[in-house]
Amino acid sequence: MKIIEKIMLKCSNEMDNARIRDIKRRFKFCGKQVIIYPSCQIIVPEEMEIGDNSSIAPCTTVYATFGVIIGRNCLISSNCGISSYNHIQNSLDRAGNPHEDHKYSKPVKIGNNVWIGMNACILPGVEIGDNSIIGAGSVVTKNVPSNEIWIGNPARFIKKLNL
Repeated sequence: MKIIEKIMLKCSNEMDNARIRDIKRRFKFCGKQVIIYPSCQIIVPEEMEIGDNSSIAPCTTVYATFGVIIGRNCLISSNCGISSYNHIQNSLDRAGNPHEDHKYSKPVKIGNNVWIGMNACILPGVEIGDNSIIGAGSVVTKNVPSNEIWIGNPARFIKKLNL
């Protein structure tokens, strides 16, 4: 690798690290040993909480506009979408009435020790219980109890975990 490429890579990494530090400082709460990859997008980080030892893998987007809580020891895999934000449902008002969106938006809560597989989508108002697993590519539209595996679109119960 040429010297100029090494310098550019180092500058890019330093800028990414500074951006992540800034986002973490803006969180409502950020635990210890939290890993957030630079390619993640956190929208309204001031409304997000994340517990100790949790990580958000590359290319994940979190819309925390109406609150997102991620517990301790969680693994959010690559390319996931987590959103507490939703749009007004009347198509005639959708583009012109953003002040009504709060009626359709709800916080998301992800418990402790949760694993969310690659490309999963967690929709507004969903709560995922402790120790649960969400399969890759799943679309979670309703609450998931603790100690369960859910997969599919829409996500459905597969089995209870014996912990």
